[in-house]
Amino acid sequence: MSKGKKRFIILFLLSLVALILVTHQHGRRSSMLFKVLSYPYDVLNKLTSNVILTVHEAIDTFDENKRLKKELTAALLEKQRYAEMFQENKRLKELLSLKEHRHNYVTTAKVIARGYDRLLNTMILDKGKDSGIKKDMAVITTKGLVGKIYSVKDNFSEVLLLRDPNFSVAVRLQTSRHEGVISGTGHKYSALKYIPPEETIEKGETAVTSGLDGIFPPGLPVGVVTSVTKEGIEFFQDIKITPFQTDAKIEEVVILSK
Repeated sequence: MSKGKKRFIILFLLSLVALILVTHQHGRRSSMLFKVLSYPYDVLNKLTSNVILTVHEAIDTFDENKRLKKELTAALLEKQRYAEMFQENKRLKELLSLKEHRHNYVTTAKVIARGYDRLLNTMILDKGKDSGIKKDMAVITTKGLVGKIYSVKDNFSEVLLLRDPNFSVAVRLQTSRHEGVISGTGHKYSALKYIPPEETIEKGETAVTSGLDGIFPPGLPVGVVTSVTKEGIEFFQDIKITPFQTDAKIEEVVILSK
């Protein structure tokens, strides 16, 4: 090979290497310039992505919290419903136990409303003539006497409560065996009437129906003596009776025939 050709080949190779080096150096500079120029965009893009992700996570957390609250509310309502059913079942079992011990048991009824007449202390039951209920039948709970049937329709009836001033029942005190009549006062307590001042009545004595009025069966618990006053009276002692059954808490009752 001639010297001219060798020189040409060497020059060509050197030019090719130089071109490669220049191209590589320019690429590195372009890459660095691109990185510098794109850095703010990359930061903004990353920040935006983080914000969007955070917002989505917050929305998901809010929805999850809302769902959990809804489930918790439903669970609490269900728990309350079961608790109410349990209490109702317990009360009904106690009332039905009276059926086994009372030959004059008529039916069990629910209280659905308070009386409409402002001059009377009454409540409304969900049963009436169709269930065998009649006027003047005794109304009781497991605690004691509630009142008597005041009026009756086919599917509901009205009870005159023990505390009404128009209500009265013949009773006997279990310890002293004294007899009298309990009348409503319109208040939480009732009055035991017709006990002479010479008779000894003690606080805490239990009053039960005597059956002498021809309306109420004998032996029904009515209330307990809570106050006895002899001073300043002329004919009869002033005796207060607190009923065993508070009518404000009655939900179901038992009806007894005469």
